[in-house]
Amino acid sequence: MRRRDGFSLRVSAVTVALALLLGWPSEAAAYAVLSHEAIIDSAWDTNIRPVLLKRFPDATAEQLKEAHGYAYGGAIIQDLGYYPHGSFFFSDLTHYVRSGDLCWQC
Repeated sequence: MRRRDGFSLRVSAVTVALALLLGWPSEAAAYAVLSHEAIIDSAWDTNIRPVLLKRFPDATAEQLKEAHGYAYGGAIIQDLGYYPHGSFFFSDLTHYVRSGDLCWQC
């Protein structure tokens, strides 16, 4: 009887260890620069461009192309601190702090 309990305990321990090993989450990759730009591209024709044309009806094709470039910049500016030699503090502020919370003189 004792021998069987020891065997059962070992099997349980191996099963738990195997479940932890196989179920351990792998490292998740974040959005890359091109992913951010792809989001802008997918929303450009349906969402962003119509709003710009409503606000600026006389905008030329060249101005819309320039605005598209600025939209790319706006999509990745928050992540600049995560690139080499960047400031993690800056990126953390742009991701996790609301703009109204930065009022130092209030």
